[in-house]
Amino acid sequence: MWIVIALCILIALTILLMCVPVDFRVRVESWGEPKLRFRLEWLFGRVGKSFRAGEAQEQPARSAEEEKKQSGKKKKEKSARKRLPSRDSGDIVWRIINVPGLRRSIERLVRRLLRSPRVRLLYADIRVGLDDPADTALVIGPLSQAAMFADMWSPYSFRVTPVFGDTAMLEGEGALDVRLYPIRVIVPVVAFLFSLSTIRVIVLLVRWRCRRK
Repeated sequence: MWIVIALCILIALTILLMCVPVDFRVRVESWGEPKLRFRLEWLFGRVGKSFRAGEAQEQPARSAEEEKKQSGKKKKEKSARKRLPSRDSGDIVWRIINVPGLRRSIERLVRRLLRSPRVRLLYADIRVGLDDPADTALVIGPLSQAAMFADMWSPYSFRVTPVFGDTAMLEGEGALDVRLYPIRVIVPVVAFLFSLSTIRVIVLLVRWRCRRK
């Protein structure tokens, strides 16, 4: 009895944790030197991890033993690739593609996954210039007008400013904030894994693997 109660509590806690949103924050800056900042937050910002790119970082030198290990791994990978039977692999791939209902299941999964995240913030402020001012007006002008209409008719902010000069340039900044509830991703993934087409694919792979042995 206590085991059943403990399992029910564990399942309830797991579902509750999956209902807590995960936030993705991306910041891009290109004022002279491009910089990328990415932050992953959970539990409404209580837990988070930041990543940065574009800053000079010193990488430690590899020792001779590490170099030998890397070369040995590469040789093993090359030998493994040579042993792969291309004809059998192509046959099983073709049979998987032709599994009834698999394409529809994948399309349904992709649609559900694309609807899962919610964009909370999206803005871009870009200054672009080409070598020839005439080319700048011809190419960047329509992009600037399209960004202006997108800024007016959407909840997001876009701005493209043409810069007329003798040298090409690209500067600006942008940000993207996305909130994702894990429960909205897990449910369609589980439904896809237990669909009839996925089970057929698993059966095909198991039979193909047994025949190879």
